[in-house]
Amino acid sequence: MVREAFRRGWPEVQSQVPRRVREEVERYLRCGDVRYGSVEATCTKCQTPRLVALRCRGRGWCPSCTTRRALETGLQLEEELPRVAHRQWTLSLPMRARFQVVKQPGLLKRLEVRLVHAVWRYQRATARRLGARGALHGGGVCFWQWFGSSLQLTPHLHLVVPEALWTAEGEEVLLPPPGDEEVTALLARVLRLARRDWEESDAAWAEEEYEGLQAEALQRPLGLELPASPHRRRRVAVQEGFSLHADTAVHGHDRAGLGRLCRYGARGPVAECRLEKLEDGRYRSTPKKGVAFTVTAAALVKRLVALLPPPRRHLTIFHGVYAPNARLRPLVLSSPPATAEPPPTPSSPPLRRQRQRIDWATLHRRTFGSDVLQCPCGGRRKVTALHSTRMAAEARLAELRVPARSLLLPPQTAPPQLSLAV
Repeated sequence: MVREAFRRGWPEVQSQVPRRVREEVERYLRCGDVRYGSVEATCTKCQTPRLVALRCRGRGWCPSCTTRRALETGLQLEEELPRVAHRQWTLSLPMRARFQVVKQPGLLKRLEVRLVHAVWRYQRATARRLGARGALHGGGVCFWQWFGSSLQLTPHLHLVVPEALWTAEGEEVLLPPPGDEEVTALLARVLRLARRDWEESDAAWAEEEYEGLQAEALQRPLGLELPASPHRRRRVAVQEGFSLHADTAVHGHDRAGLGRLCRYGARGPVAECRLEKLEDGRYRSTPKKGVAFTVTAAALVKRLVALLPPPRRHLTIFHGVYAPNARLRPLVLSSPPATAEPPPTPSSPPLRRQRQRIDWATLHRRTFGSDVLQCPCGGRRKVTALHSTRMAAEARLAELRVPARSLLLPPQTAPPQLSLAV
């Protein structure tokens, strides 16, 4: 459905966006089309080949690729993160600061660092009161999100932090959950430290058409907000328009909940199950919060292209003992299954743990619910070739006597909506 909206509304929008956005759209429109690249898997029993189209691996709005990335991130962190409680700290920005962050993403990075250090400072002070001594080290995973549930441009941070610290020997020090006063004091410290960063930054205004689309996506949310809940919310602080929410946590033994929490932070902006095409050609979106709204294809495309994250910026960042090169990382993260390895000799270098990547067939099965390596005859398919260019893919289609010109796009492969709500 999103692809159909782009085919209808993109001609009206393409002249208003820079080159990197046009390239992202072109890759998205080729995503899932075997004419532009495919993996060939052949059954070992009946020798029947099957072509599986390559993906665009976009960072913007592609439902397939963003869901696959969220699923891979959730599975990896669910397996590797230590078995301690984890809490999510969500930092939202006021309306006046959002466009400045869009123009200068470095401000959001500085705000992220301030938040991480403030949380660790609070955790160390709590550990000292409980009797811990010596150097204590914390960890965390931060997710950048550039969107809201109503498809508005809303830069904010989701920081997943363990409720534990680790000594230099790798021993964990468990911590109690924070209270309302601690969350309020922590936000005040973050804003006090970040005030200098914002004072030194330049004023921001739209200088080109694409930035105008982003400013419109910031200032005019498509959906209508629901009235505030009369119930008092715990572990929520609001100061100077900034809000810090820290009431979402998972138990140390709730691995499925931890994976769901990480998928929520790494998810994409579009869930096709919330989109509906009306008889008049417009599209209705039903956000998680707010009421349903109706837009044309061009208006939907304008809003989606404005949600493209900034280039050369990581959307998932590891901090402290979770960082890739942290000295304590091998001691803190969950160990892989034991394997028979020869004991190291004094002259041999220390063994470095290699990250086990999830193969593409498993990701495809977990995302779309179909096993591409299972043949209807009962046999198993085996990958035999990779056609990475359009010329090679069309040559293989010609060998299989599938005319490339009359080949229709495959049916929509948007994944079923994951259980991302926390």
